[in-house]
Amino acid sequence: MAALMVLVACASDPSTNDQPDVPPTPTSTAAPTEADPTPAAQGPVTHVDPVFQPDGNRLADGVGLSTGFIQQVTTRDVNLGEVPTWITGTSTPDGDVWAVALADGTVAGYRVPMGGQPEPVEIPGDRLAPGQPPVLAVQGSAVRLATTPANASPNSVPVRLTGHRTAYMDNLGRFTVLEADGTLWRPDVEVLADSRVAQVGVDQVLVLAEPTDRHPHAALGDNQEATAVALVTVGVNDVEFIYQAHDAVIEAIAPLLADVNGDGTGDVVLTVSNDRDIWVVVADGTGAGVLAISDPVERRLGWRQLVAVGPLGPNGQTEIAEVVYPDTQGSLRFLSLQGDTLHVAAAADGYRSHAFGTRNLEQAVVADVDRDNHLEVIVPTRDRQSIAGVRHGPEGAAEMWTRPLGGTLATNIAVLTRPDGTLSLAAATVEGSLRIWQ
Repeated sequence: MAALMVLVACASDPSTNDQPDVPPTPTSTAAPTEADPTPAAQGPVTHVDPVFQPDGNRLADGVGLSTGFIQQVTTRDVNLGEVPTWITGTSTPDGDVWAVALADGTVAGYRVPMGGQPEPVEIPGDRLAPGQPPVLAVQGSAVRLATTPANASPNSVPVRLTGHRTAYMDNLGRFTVLEADGTLWRPDVEVLADSRVAQVGVDQVLVLAEPTDRHPHAALGDNQEATAVALVTVGVNDVEFIYQAHDAVIEAIAPLLADVNGDGTGDVVLTVSNDRDIWVVVADGTGAGVLAISDPVERRLGWRQLVAVGPLGPNGQTEIAEVVYPDTQGSLRFLSLQGDTLHVAAAADGYRSHAFGTRNLEQAVVADVDRDNHLEVIVPTRDRQSIAGVRHGPEGAAEMWTRPLGGTLATNIAVLTRPDGTLSLAAATVEGSLRIWQ
């Protein structure tokens, strides 16, 4: 893999401009697979977690469900008997496997043969801490819980890197790397304790750093927000700050990495706020500085949740999907790049993609599950009793389909992609039911 270059964005002067400055970031790449710890005939081990892409972009590959249109398919329902918190799914030669983390840390597993009904299946591995997202290690038809370092934070989703290294936040809020020989090392950086690691390459990650409580909001679980983005090169203990927010804060737990302007390099997309306003900001991946910034919205009314970047426009144009005020009224917006401004290209009200105070930011995803060759933002309705597929079409943002959940959404909206490119969708409710669209 070619070496990745880190360039620092040109910063705005906070004394003359209320709009926050944002850095560029290197191009992101897919997560590597873990070397095979068991017989090679079973194939390599891959890791799957509820955060759909290692770069934080909630954009699912694949087209359509395997058994028909989502508007018509019969759901597969499971009575869990307990309150669920997270779902992770994967495709195996023996069928789809869904791992559902329950509130007490136990994990319920279900295998769904193609066209069949869910069958209970054991998911081997240590018990999770309550609220901890399940990460799966998959090898052929074998699915187990990935081994999590004993000192990992329950909020952490470990990232597997080259050389059998694992990067995560420990239970004292420190960014930690576990080497293959058991050695631990920690770079000299103060990180946001609940930051999710965003993968840049096989040996580089981004973490949110330099936390502060100067703009308390608590939408994401506490009053701590990051003020900087740090690039860590694993193995050489190298840390470089590629962004500092000055008087603003980064209102997120991870950056979203994607090519926004189509130049082939990765850009970083962040929600940045001060005590009055919130912006969506994008930085150029070549180091030229801030690429674009949105108009602000009032911070006192809530926050802005970034969902995904992809070909969401009517003719496949790259757009950013976000939900403004996702805890209350919820407005789904499609932002397009025009010059140095992110304009609202389309919007639709009535979608709530987040429950105030939770760190679950995976209750919206982008995929084409209705086989119309156009991506939809899959998002909960305002009452959180259904999910809807909203497309930016020629006439604006339109709801293409709605499907009931059978209760109130409690977990992430989980998507898996099979080798044939078809998808499956799953979500679980406060009432303790799992619903699967195959």
